[in-house]
Amino acid sequence: MTNIFFRELKANYRALLVWALTLALLNLLMMYVYPAFAAETEELESLVRMLPEGMLKVFGLDKISLVDPLGFYATKAYFMVTLFGSIFAVVLGSTILLKEEDEKTVEYLLARPVTRNQVLTGKVLTFSVLLLVFNVIIGLVTYGAFEVFDVGTYSRSVLAYLLAAPLFAHFTFASLGLLGSLFFPRRKSASSAGIGFVIVLYFFYVLASLTKKVEFFRYLSPFYIYGCR
Repeated sequence: MTNIFFRELKANYRALLVWALTLALLNLLMMYVYPAFAAETEELESLVRMLPEGMLKVFGLDKISLVDPLGFYATKAYFMVTLFGSIFAVVLGSTILLKEEDEKTVEYLLARPVTRNQVLTGKVLTFSVLLLVFNVIIGLVTYGAFEVFDVGTYSRSVLAYLLAAPLFAHFTFASLGLLGSLFFPRRKSASSAGIGFVIVLYFFYVLASLTKKVEFFRYLSPFYIYGCR
């Protein structure tokens, strides 16, 4: 199982770094521009008041303010980490088993002195560690941005929540991707279906925020459960 774990880490670390560093740098850029953004307080608040109620709910502006550094982060960056991180997670979960079939290595793997449970445990442990490292990288860069740039006063406990909450969404989608991969013969079709699944659930959340007629949709979406609003 240990060999499987390290083999999977080696196979996936490049994708991990690309996704994590891209989102971390986006967060860094967001907080870099925040001081100049917050300086235009009156113009910003008047712009927000012009938005329709549905749009305010989608981005959480009915409860938080863009002038506040945490409100700005939650509105501009938090949903990107949750949404795009979930796409990374579902692709990871949906392909981590099927790639053995695509690469014709499943027979060799099962011929080794390991059980199927050990193979599955090694795979699950791998994506768990990868997702944890993914969120730690983004969290450290984001926290550094809050500390380095002149964002003003903010609650570190609330920031800790905003940095930790996406991890649970990512684990959820990785697990659903792994479960869904059992119904597909190839990893390409499984990953495509997984990405579509994430987008559809995010659309459910947005639609439920825009109109009360389908408000029950939000309970079907992890994006509502994990506070992507």
